[in-house]
Amino acid sequence: MKRVFIIICATVSAACSVKEQPIPENIELAMKPGMIIEATTSQGKITISYVDTLTRQYSWDGITKTFKHQPREKRWYGSLGMYRPVGDGTMHAVLEEGQQHFSTVQEAYLWIKGRERFVDCVWTKDGLVMGWRHQSRPGDGYLALSAEVWQVFVNGRKANLARGASGSNVRISFERP
Repeated sequence: MKRVFIIICATVSAACSVKEQPIPENIELAMKPGMIIEATTSQGKITISYVDTLTRQYSWDGITKTFKHQPREKRWYGSLGMYRPVGDGTMHAVLEEGQQHFSTVQEAYLWIKGRERFVDCVWTKDGLVMGWRHQSRPGDGYLALSAEVWQVFVNGRKANLARGASGSNVRISFERP
């Protein structure tokens, strides 16, 4: 019985270890080293901080969580960025970051409108789009967080999204190294 337990634990331990993935050279991210985004939507205020290439720290309502993301190996709904489809055992999380490329500004606005089914969005006039939503599950209060950061491009340049831009609702700063 003791040997079986040891074998099972060794197998489970090996299966649960996280293997470091190489960071693809062509990954398309929105945030830069040291970047901090503070965004205020109808959900309240969230702060997202760059920790390293694939890691971000999320702070809202007195909660701070740090998550390592997975790089996308293939485009998924236009993105070749990174994502995290699970939480940390204390909450559920769906997190994304990347770039979105469009041919026209009108296409970009339609895409933002489509995102608003999932998250409350705000954006800067140079096309940095931030959306988030949090909620607690009725009954047990289990938290769920959805957060997205996108840099929108039109014809290879940062998009001019002046219409509807939320300059006062999005603040970007950089930590000094």
